[in-house]
Amino acid sequence: MSKIHITNFEGVYEPAEDSWLIAKYIPEFSGSVLEVGCGSGIVSLHLAQRGNIVTAIDINPKAIEATKINAKNNNLKIEILEGNMFTPVQNRKFGNIVCNPPYLPPSDNYDDPELELAVEGGNKGIEFTENLLSDAHQYLEHTGSIYMIQSSKMGDFETDWKREIIKETSFFFEKLYLVRFFS
Repeated sequence: MSKIHITNFEGVYEPAEDSWLIAKYIPEFSGSVLEVGCGSGIVSLHLAQRGNIVTAIDINPKAIEATKINAKNNNLKIEILEGNMFTPVQNRKFGNIVCNPPYLPPSDNYDDPELELAVEGGNKGIEFTENLLSDAHQYLEHTGSIYMIQSSKMGDFETDWKREIIKETSFFFEKLYLVRFFS
């Protein structure tokens, strides 16, 4: 496989430790994949390069444009849709769902509203994740899984999904986990 090249765009979350954690360590699988919150497209591009049929969604129009350009520059075909969470894919099901969610509680560190949307997951940092997990059953095939980043900075939350930690990495300021959720 050839190396994927990413162009970063102003107003779009740049691939960081969390993005690379998913791209490098998500297990091999094949079939249809939905990425919620595609940002620059780094995860969707890696999944498409593996032969998956990828649909990428983001609420940020700048992220949609970035993913389109990065897909074209890497000669990869991805369905790219603008919208909030599952809204653009009503009545569709996917083999797997992937998300690097906004998982931090609010702070005053972001001057750009698009970047704030990409990192702040609600008052406790968990609300986006809770909403995604509560709605995901409608969009996931029976045997599918959800692969998601979680942070030690997130608040605790309850879910009916079973959890499996795929990969854990530590930084001086937080621990990041690539987690598989399944029924």
